[in-house]
Amino acid sequence: MTELQARIMMLGCLLTAGAALAVTILISRIVSDAGAPMIWFLGFVLIGSGVVQLVLAQALGQGQSVRHMLLFALGAGALMATPMALGYLAVAHVGAGYISLTYAFPILLTWALARLIGLEGANPRRAFAVGLGLAGGMLLAMSKLTELPSGEILWLVLATAMPVVVAGGNIYRSRYWPKGARPLTLSAMTLLMGGLVCMVVAPFVDGAPDILWQSGNMRLIIAIDILVFVIQYIAFFQLQRLGGPVTLSLLGPVAALTGAAGALWMFAEPLPQNFLLAGLLVGAGVVLMLMRRRPVLKPA
Repeated sequence: MTELQARIMMLGCLLTAGAALAVTILISRIVSDAGAPMIWFLGFVLIGSGVVQLVLAQALGQGQSVRHMLLFALGAGALMATPMALGYLAVAHVGAGYISLTYAFPILLTWALARLIGLEGANPRRAFAVGLGLAGGMLLAMSKLTELPSGEILWLVLATAMPVVVAGGNIYRSRYWPKGARPLTLSAMTLLMGGLVCMVVAPFVDGAPDILWQSGNMRLIIAIDILVFVIQYIAFFQLQRLGGPVTLSLLGPVAALTGAAGALWMFAEPLPQNFLLAGLLVGAGVVLMLMRRRPVLKPA
């Protein structure tokens, strides 16, 4: 694969994973409005997505032993499921738009953590790209914050804590990626472990999951969400493999913009002020982050 092909694949994975993340957030709002047990719903979707990806891995000849991945997948699954669960519980209180907007923030936290532990070297261009993405996310989020009622402070705090865990997960996966692990199998195992974590917690938070199977519409939504998760995490793990934790975190601003726009269209959640300017800043950050400095040719 040439460098240009790698850049094109990274951009495609970035847009696909970011848009799919926004779709899952919008689906969570639909499910929440229907009164579904949210952690059970998330757990079934994660496990279903993991099973589908394992089948795909075998069908594509990418299957491999998963024994050496189990410990990694448990940690990665927990770090993935925790912010999702917080978002699924908070979406009814702060809205799908705000949940989407919180994903604009892991980019700064991921870059800071990566610099701190030496995964990222000093690079003014990438630092500026991160700053642009953060500025766009802050414009969106601060406008949304002013619209929230005071009674939703706890849910606001929980939703705002999501980016910290997301950033930690980005670093964890890059730092401890198992040697020889293929992205599709590793993605499947992470989803399965994340789903198991949800299954352990769900009875204490939601009670029984019966309502999920009593409605044909709910079963259809679960199937659709599984499909979206499969697409999202195939792109997600390919992007992590190709671009590293900071490039991966750029999908957050993409999801923030897409999710806020989707919340306006589907639920009449108003767009924050300065939405267009924020979109331009985020777009500029994505392009700048993906650029590579051309090598200087030495004279013959």
